[in-house]
Amino acid sequence: MESDTVIYGLLGRIHLLMRRVSNRITDVEYMRVNKDYAREIVRLAREAGNPELADLAARLTIAMALEEASVDGDPANDQVARGLLERLRSSRPNSTHPTERYVGSLR
Repeated sequence: MESDTVIYGLLGRIHLLMRRVSNRITDVEYMRVNKDYAREIVRLAREAGNPELADLAARLTIAMALEEASVDGDPANDQVARGLLERLRSSRPNSTHPTERYVGSLR
């Protein structure tokens, strides 16, 4: 695994390009501590169709060792991870209240 400086640099650049290319806002710190969230952002970055973003996603996958499978195998943790990924992948219904627009999902 790379140093925190390198990883934060990659995360910051991915955050910026995701905002510009696909109008998605990401949480850099949460990406750093939660590999499932980072894997999902990498998947979205690869699907965005931007070559620089795809390159950064590949570099982040190597830097954070995201290709590893989870080793704990706890069904409860797997269920929580699947729930998070489903919420990230699903589009959020249109909301009129300002606090409900961005809370709980990627935009």
